[in-house]
Amino acid sequence: MKVSILMIAIAISISTGAFSQKMDAAKLPVAVKTAFTKQYSEAKGVKWDKENSDFEASFKLKGENLSVLFDLKGMVVETEKGITVKELPISVQTAMKGKKIKEAAIITKNGKTYYEAESGGKDYLFDDKGVKVEKY
Repeated sequence: MKVSILMIAIAISISTGAFSQKMDAAKLPVAVKTAFTKQYSEAKGVKWDKENSDFEASFKLKGENLSVLFDLKGMVVETEKGITVKELPISVQTAMKGKKIKEAAIITKNGKTYYEAESGGKDYLFDDKGVKVEKY
């Protein structure tokens, strides 16, 4: 039984690491570096992660926390900006009533807007109308 639990824990650790890995900016594809520099030349404290076949830059720009996901060709796949809880739509705040929201963000993907609220170590996702969704 102990061996099974240990094997499960190892498998989870390995699979979690495969989805997002820290990355050295020097190893980024040229298209990604070029697109990032062109669009976010004033970014500070940039950290890179590789997520599956995409590249995520997390940084500060003009006092805002941002992350941008690029594909191999340097095209923006998704943007995420940290916001205050008060900036969440009322419908999202209502849906989260009774839960302490630790962090909030606005996400843009495929031309659509989503809101994320973190509470109790779990991320809750809502569409632009404040309706809870599982994926975007």
